[in-house]
Parts: sequence; structure tokens; C-alpha cells
Amino acid sequence: MIIFLAILNFNQLTHAKPKKLLNLSDAIDIALEKSYQMKSLRLAMVQAKENLDAAKGRFKTNADMRLDVPSWSESVVEIPVENSLPVFNTTGRLLYQGIFDINQPLPTDGVFTLRSQVYHRDVSTFQVSNSEDLKRKEVYTSLSLRFTQPLFTINRLKLGLKNADLNYERTSKRFKRSELDIVYFVTQSFFNLYRATRQAQISRDEVKQQEELHKLAAKKYSAGLIPEVEALQMEVDLAESKNNLVEAEGALIRAEDYLKQLIGLKISDQVGVQTDLEITKIAVDLDKAIEFSLANRSEIRESEIDIELAKINVKQVDGRSEIRGDIEAFYDITGISDPYLPHNSSPKQLWNSSIDDMDRRPNNRGVIFSLSVPIWDWGVNASEVSAAKANLNDSELVLAEQKKTIVRETRDVVGRLKEAQNRLEVLKKNQKVAQRAFDISIERFNNGDITSQELALDRNRLTQAKFSFLNAYIDYKISVADLKRKTMWDFEKNESLVEE
Repeated sequence: MIIFLAILNFNQLTHAKPKKLLNLSDAIDIALEKSYQMKSLRLAMVQAKENLDAAKGRFKTNADMRLDVPSWSESVVEIPVENSLPVFNTTGRLLYQGIFDINQPLPTDGVFTLRSQVYHRDVSTFQVSNSEDLKRKEVYTSLSLRFTQPLFTINRLKLGLKNADLNYERTSKRFKRSELDIVYFVTQSFFNLYRATRQAQISRDEVKQQEELHKLAAKKYSAGLIPEVEALQMEVDLAESKNNLVEAEGALIRAEDYLKQLIGLKISDQVGVQTDLEITKIAVDLDKAIEFSLANRSEIRESEIDIELAKINVKQVDGRSEIRGDIEAFYDITGISDPYLPHNSSPKQLWNSSIDDMDRRPNNRGVIFSLSVPIWDWGVNASEVSAAKANLNDSELVLAEQKKTIVRETRDVVGRLKEAQNRLEVLKKNQKVAQRAFDISIERFNNGDITSQELALDRNRLTQAKFSFLNAYIDYKISVADLKRKTMWDFEKNESLVEE
């Protein structure tokens, strides 16, 4: 009685809301749009794409500006005096400055910079010796062209672009592979829920059947047609069936919750699954499947990218101990306002004076070539290079092992698919035979030809036959989904799952 009430309460809770029935295609579509995994993958793609765009953008012209509005200070400064002791005057500065740079990066990792600089400065000095306060306003104007170019070293600009490009390609490959993984796991979860649904239904049918047999046995016992022990056995079988139903209902709700979380639905949503149990035999050639796997599996390209990135890292680490050269050159025209203009001169007067000075003042120019030569670092860089090479060798080992793993996984999934197909043919026939045998046993029990124990054995055989066929069907469906993600090929439609 307690078990029956538990079942009743459970059914009232689980059927409080109407369930939305999903087929496998519905569940996959929802997962590809709403699941946490897909949202995370899309954000990873955005991150990789933005990093690639940023790396490309570093080759383009850019501009930046610096403004000091204002920069003000007053402080005591020691002023040396020739043939005398120093004096301490108070100096002040009020500066308004703007620097505007237009930078053009070069493919050689150098850069041209066109700089425009203007500032308006108000300076003052309080001379303690004669208590005099000196003041001056000035305008500084400059237009310059600057060039810098590193030599004898790796091109970090190009390496940065290659690094970002490889990372984007790897993320793209991983996105497609992970998308198929999600399809596989949704398929697995979908059919686990379908399995739990069918097991619960089989258990309900069994309880209903046992209740009818229990009533029949009770009537037979009352009429003196069967001994008490058989009537008691029927009661035990009924209690066991109800217990199995409670377990099946609990497994059902857990499987439902897991699928909802996996595909991105609310836990409070009520969903169910439906499938047509259609079985389409798939002919899979093992050699072709292995060929598709080795050609299409993104893990191989990802491992190759890891090797390329490891090679880049070796170059970068090794470059720290190389001779480095730098060329810097500049050419600018500068104008400074007349220092003898009155302090109350207008900004226009100061500006015009600065422009006039640009015409008559000699232009500034210069070239610097510098070399940086590492001499001794106690083997630090050599150890770092050895570590980077070890990482490169490990990446190469990973690639070789990855190919072996792919071949093994493909052989395994093709074998499991063929096993599931063969099992389905046998178990479908076995289920029909078990159903027919149980129907005959019920008739024989009604006629008193067999005992309740013999009837229970046939009932268990039927239940086991249903479960075995259900499990084989689910193994078959999951193997088909696993074959797709392991080969990146749809053998049902005979088409590639790799985007061209």
C-alpha cells in the first residue's frame, strides 16, 4: 500500500504540467542554440576572431594623442653659481601641451611616425637674492618624422599575426568538433531518457499485468484450485513489480533533468521524448571510415597547429640571446617663440613668433645605429631553448599518438555499430517469441497447467527481451552518432560533415 501511494504521489508531481514531446532533431536544434557548451564555444570563436582582427590591425596606420591640460608645478630649485655658493630659487611652470602621432607600421617590424607637438608654457622664477619675480610665456611648435627599425632579430609583428591566425584556425576546428560532440552527447542523453521512459512504461505495464494475475490467483485460491503458496508468490511478484516501477520512475526524472540541463532548458520545464524506432541499416567500410577519420578529424590539424606554435616559441626564446640591432632616425622642424616678448603677449603673438622661428631655425636631424650583443647569461637562455624544444618534441609525439588513437577509435565504433545492427535483428525476433510464449503461459496458468513460478519465469523472460531490444536499439543509435563525430562523415547521407 505504501509503495502504491508513493507511485501515485510521484505521478501527480511529474504530470502536474503537460509535457512537451521532443524528437531527436528538436533536442539537437535546441542544444545547438541554447546549451551552455555552445554559448561558450561561440564566445571562444568571438575571442579568437577579435584577436585575429587585432593582429591584422597592427599592420595598419594608427594615430594617438596625448594632452597635458594642464601640467603645473612650483618648487624650490638649487641654482649653481660660478665661483660662488649655490642659491635656491623658487621656479614655477604651467604647461598646456598636445602631442599627436600618426604611426605607419612596416611589414619589417619597423615604424614611421609623423609627430606634431605644440605647447604653451608659462614659467616663473623667484630670485631670493634680490626678491625679484621673473616671468615668461612661450610657445613651442614642432613637426617631425621619425623612423625605427629593429635588425637581426625575429619579426614580432608577423609572428604575432601568424600566432593569432593559427589560434583562430584551431578554435574554428575545435568549434566544429565540439559541435559534433554536443550532437553525440545530446543523442546519448536523448536515448537514455527514452530508455528510462520505456523502462518506466514497461514497469507500469508489468504492474498492471501483475495486479490482474494477483486477482486471478486470489480467486483461484478462494476456489481451492491452487495452493496458498502460489497465491502468496503472486503477491510477492506484485510487490516486486511496484518496487521496480518506483525505481524506474526515479531514473526517469533524473534522465529528464540531465537532458534539460544539457540542451539548455529550465529544470522546471516538463519534456518527454519520442522516436519511431525506425532502423536503417548502414553499410560502413572500415578502410573508408579510417580514411575519412584521418583526413577529417580536427584533432590532427589542432596537433599540427600546436607543433607550429611550439616552433614559433622556440624562435622567440632563441631570439632573446641573438645580436640585436636598431636603427632610429628623425627629422623635424621646430619653432620657439621669442623669449624677449612681454609676459602679457597674446597667444596669437606667441604662436606667430613660433612659426616665424621655424622658418629661420636650422632643422633637427639625426641617425642612431645601436647593437645589443649578449655576452654571458650563465646558460639561462640555452636552458630556456632546450625547454622550448622539449615542448616541441612532445607536441610531435602527441600528433603521432593522436593518429593511432583515431584509428583505434574508428575501428571500435565501426565494430560497435555492426554488433548493434546484428543484435537488433536477433533481439527483435526474440522479443516477438518471448511475447508469444508469455501469452501462451497466461492461458496455461488460467487452465491450471503451470504454476505461478513458471509464469513468473516467462514474464521475466519477456521483460528481459524488451529491455535487451531497447538497449540494442539505443546502442545502435548512439553508435551512429558516434561514427559521425569520429569520422566527420555522414554514412547515412554519404556526405562530409566538414565545412569546405
